[in-house]
Amino acid sequence: MGSDIGWFVAVNLVVIGALWWRHGGPATLTSPAGWFIGLGQLTALYGTFAVLGLLVLISRVPWIERRYGMDHLIAWHRLTGIAATVLLSGHAVFTTLGYAMQSGTDPASQTLDFVRTWPDVLAAIVGYVLLLAVAFTSARVARRRLAYETWWFIHLYAYLAIALAFAHQLAVGADFVSDWWARAYWVALHLGVVAVVVGYRFVQPVVRAMHHRLRVTSVVTEAPGVVSVTLRGRHLDHLAAEAGQFFLLRVLRPDRWWKAHPISLSAAPDGRSLRFTIKALGNDSTFWQSIPVGTRIMAEGPYGAFTEAKATQRKVLLIGGGIGITPVRALYEQLDRAPGDVTLLYRARNRTEGVFLDELAAISDAKGYHLRVSYSRPTDRPPLPDDQRINPFTPDALRAAAPDLVISDVFICGPTGLVHAAVRGLRDAGVPESQIHAELFDY
Repeated sequence: MGSDIGWFVAVNLVVIGALWWRHGGPATLTSPAGWFIGLGQLTALYGTFAVLGLLVLISRVPWIERRYGMDHLIAWHRLTGIAATVLLSGHAVFTTLGYAMQSGTDPASQTLDFVRTWPDVLAAIVGYVLLLAVAFTSARVARRRLAYETWWFIHLYAYLAIALAFAHQLAVGADFVSDWWARAYWVALHLGVVAVVVGYRFVQPVVRAMHHRLRVTSVVTEAPGVVSVTLRGRHLDHLAAEAGQFFLLRVLRPDRWWKAHPISLSAAPDGRSLRFTIKALGNDSTFWQSIPVGTRIMAEGPYGAFTEAKATQRKVLLIGGGIGITPVRALYEQLDRAPGDVTLLYRARNRTEGVFLDELAAISDAKGYHLRVSYSRPTDRPPLPDDQRINPFTPDALRAAAPDLVISDVFICGPTGLVHAAVRGLRDAGVPESQIHAELFDY
């Protein structure tokens, strides 16, 4: 995690512990039951802070996103989500066991007593169940089975869960009940997060939509199930978009305005139009295959640090696979290097499913760059067994494609398996970690 975010988190962890101490937390640690109750208090406080951190990490604050990149923020978001789930589960278990031991009853009876006699505990339980639903659907196994739209809709319940839990904290949380300073601190944290989320996830996109007035001006089929959609509007140069970035696009229709889909730029932005290339992978992306010209679009962004600004070397190797070729293609067009200094490795299933082959060849010819295309399942010969397929991401294969590999910046975008294979090969080939810039085409 970045040093500035790391310091902010560390300071708040200390403050939370100090406030718990200030309101008499250590006084509970005089018996086994008291230890469980004290642990329940601490896990509740730190779990709540983790949940607030979850929201900030995906609130799309521009300076945070530009500094770290959406892929890093999503990775931290997932780790923080695991921490929040563990801590809040610990709160439920420790608190129930502690009060059950104190009253001489069993955990089930103690839980029923919480619901009957403690204010807003039922709301907190509902909020906890909603957070568990969000956590379970965030697991990789579940994400593979869920459409993006379903996964995204379930995540909206996190906002309701936090509201329900906050009501419980105000009513019975020791920090809130007995310590005015702690109450002010926690209320300020919650209000600050609300302001960030509302401002950057709702207000700013609406203002920009009114300013730019984007509409679909063309839809071009690139490959089976893949189309390029061009948007035009007003003052698009004000967006300061760069090749390699993506936007969250909303179709402004009654049945679709409420959900956004992350889509990468597939051409270097020119200040007059934005081109996106979309593969039919779910209900929302399938709709884009035949979206009517003239449809109004809200574009949130640009997001992503997968840009030329990351490069520190003169030579560049680009690696793209599947529909992950879209931001790579935009970078390939925008890079301004000497002939021979840029190489692109494009991995597609077969030529029929290859996207931008003619465009990439034209860019290569015009700039003197090197284009290498390989297919994992070519259709012009019988399929080979898995152990006989050529792997373009071994150290030797990478060195053969780009002899100056170790003094090159490498940008990689594609499916999870491709990115991991490429990163592993690059590391084994001796490419410094600081020169590898990877972005998973995932959510």
